[in-house]
Amino acid sequence: MLGALLFLLAQPAQTANVHERAGRDLESAGKLEQAAAEYERAVQLDPSQEQYYFEAAHAFLLLQRFDSAVTILERGSKTFPKSAQLELALGVGYYGQRRFADATVAFLRTIDLAPEVEQPYVFLGKMLDQAGDKMPQVVQRFRKWAAANPSDPRAQFIYARGLIISGGDSAEAERLLRASIALKGDQWESHYELGTLLEQQRKYLDAAAELERGSALNPSQPDIHYHLSRVYDRLGESDKAAEQRGIHGRLTAPAEVK
Repeated sequence: MLGALLFLLAQPAQTANVHERAGRDLESAGKLEQAAAEYERAVQLDPSQEQYYFEAAHAFLLLQRFDSAVTILERGSKTFPKSAQLELALGVGYYGQRRFADATVAFLRTIDLAPEVEQPYVFLGKMLDQAGDKMPQVVQRFRKWAAANPSDPRAQFIYARGLIISGGDSAEAERLLRASIALKGDQWESHYELGTLLEQQRKYLDAAAELERGSALNPSQPDIHYHLSRVYDRLGESDKAAEQRGIHGRLTAPAEVK
């Protein structure tokens, strides 16, 4: 009798495992809708497994069904409050819902749980204009990340952007951007940010050089050509300024309807 009772009690976890394995097989076959349903069933049957929450939410995130992903992840984060994996995914879900304030908080929590993980810094770097009153906390995390990873060009770049957008130390931002470029010189964003910073400092010759490097790496980025036209105007090089305005105009012109 006792053996039969123990067998019955074990069934939900065993069945959940079956659904989770089925979800993996379906996901490998590219059948995300079916996979998400299997993972979700696994969560329902055995809510004590952190990985089930993540797998279900990940499938929904791939499907861009952010509401479904967030519903699962909010449950999972309450059950596993120290899970950086679930917190990061929750931030991505909020980002997809355009709930930027909630996403910022989730990414900050992820950093506090796992400061070595790169993704939350990268996401925060993309949404600095949405950081609001959390900007000081964001820049503080960037500072610690950059200091702990002096050989990482992305860490130096993202901290520099945080300083620029928050109105922080421009000299430090310039130093960080130059450090990022020295570590990895083929990132157009670093040259662009340094060029626009030098433009603000009225160092127009240096600004033009950096913006031209950025343009060579990514000639289809219209903002570079816009700033180049401004810089060349300041330098009195009207022909180059007109050329850059023309490129900017072509890149930003509405596509022709065929």
